[in-house]
Amino acid sequence: MLMLRLSRAGSKKRPVYHLVAADRRARRDGRFIENLGYYWPARDILVLKQDRIDHWLSVGAQMTDTARALVRKARREGNTEPVAKPRPQVVTATPEAPKAEAKKDAPKAAAPKGEKAPEAPVAAAAEAPKTETASTETKAADAQ
Repeated sequence: MLMLRLSRAGSKKRPVYHLVAADRRARRDGRFIENLGYYWPARDILVLKQDRIDHWLSVGAQMTDTARALVRKARREGNTEPVAKPRPQVVTATPEAPKAEAKKDAPKAAAPKGEKAPEAPVAAAAEAPKTETASTETKAADAQ
């Protein structure tokens, strides 16, 4: 005889139940013929395949009391699908940019007694934009 019953899955203290069509003699979590949906009680999520449940009932399968209650609830309220979490936005930044900003924003560290304070990097002077007079001088030098 066929039964529509719940099969337990999930980890310890976090059960998830599958509604399955199985032979009455099979173990609770053992061999089954078809998976008909699932019930996640911790989040009150119930997703069942109503057309397949109707098929198995028309063939002569019996339901357990708990399975019958869940099928009634699904028919009354409909399937309650799980809501997917939005994916986090991935921010791609160059690894050098945060370091440069940190150096600019960080105050100069005081040197311990008897030592010189560290010098500021000279790279900042090299990055200064050239003025128009410098560019006209180089053009004049190139022309000669």
